[in-house]
Amino acid sequence: MFSFFKGKFCLLYFFVLIAFFISGCSHTPDKKTPVTIEQTPQQRAMQLAQLQQWQVTGKIAFIEKTARNSASLFWQVNEQKQYQQLNLTTYLGINILQLESDANNHEIQVDGKTYQGTNLEALIYSITGLTLPTKALTYWLKGITYQNTDNIIYDEITLLPESLSSEYNNEVWQVSYANYQSIKGYSLATTFSIKKDDLLIKIIINDWSIVN
Repeated sequence: MFSFFKGKFCLLYFFVLIAFFISGCSHTPDKKTPVTIEQTPQQRAMQLAQLQQWQVTGKIAFIEKTARNSASLFWQVNEQKQYQQLNLTTYLGINILQLESDANNHEIQVDGKTYQGTNLEALIYSITGLTLPTKALTYWLKGITYQNTDNIIYDEITLLPESLSSEYNNEVWQVSYANYQSIKGYSLATTFSIKKDDLLIKIIINDWSIVN
């Protein structure tokens, strides 16, 4: 369907397959408190809508029929200031992609080159060939809707999001959630499967950092 990094950028060799991550994705981060039922879905959504400063570290894998690529993930977001940093590195610490966004000004460093643009998703696609719904993901990772037409299915027992479906940018995305933890009073998932057509993105978060 696509090559994770297109022709002249020659970055595919940076990615190292992490077999246990792709096949299992079963690791559950420790040092967190298991979730108990304390909120209705509406109460939880209202609480998380106010969470605008956070960062995550973990692993991300991009899986297609013909390619499987993985990297370490660091993502820092300040929704109030419209600022974010996104870094992808190999397990050896070699930088693959470094993004810094300030409002609608985006700068990406890849393979020693710097690229700039005002449409982040279009910029990422032009460099990597990857369709990544970055703006919506800042909401989906929290388990809340990005747009009114997003639909969430809740677990009948825990009342936490089990899956989310969205028609985002005229494409159908399916998000699945697992391994919830209570982090500073917020119920947050640490394992995600995000699917569109033949593309599957898996994310495991080892650490949620919350700024209240």
